[in-house]
Amino acid sequence: MSEYQYYEFVAIDRSLTEAEQDELRAVSTRGQISSTSFVNEYQWGELKADPRAWMERYFDAHLYLTNWGTYRIALRLPLAALDPATAARYCCGNQIQCWTTRTHLIFDLYSNDEEGTEDWVDPQGRLAAITPIRA
Repeated sequence: MSEYQYYEFVAIDRSLTEAEQDELRAVSTRGQISSTSFVNEYQWGELKADPRAWMERYFDAHLYLTNWGTYRIALRLPLAALDPATAARYCCGNQIQCWTTRTHLIFDLYSNDEEGTEDWVDPQGRLAAITPIRA
């Protein structure tokens, strides 16, 4: 059985410029890239970029799923939306982390179920169901 990784990123607060989309295409020629999203599935490799850096620079939401049981959801909020000190109270170990950029607060939720996923469900549309929580 091959490894499976699913990456999805969404820009909500602003569209990506053509130059930004070209930067993403330089990293992944197979990725589905639009002015508001990046989606790619990997079975014999992985994303050749740092998802944290992409969240800081381009995107407002991120979903990462694997067939071996790793789940990751990241959400980027404007700093005015939530006090970073308040957000930090909810962080615990590697499971929930947050950090700030000059303009944003980023929450990163991580789970790793080492038993993997026996009943795999298609990840398409999952991030769209999660992003309303940003509001």
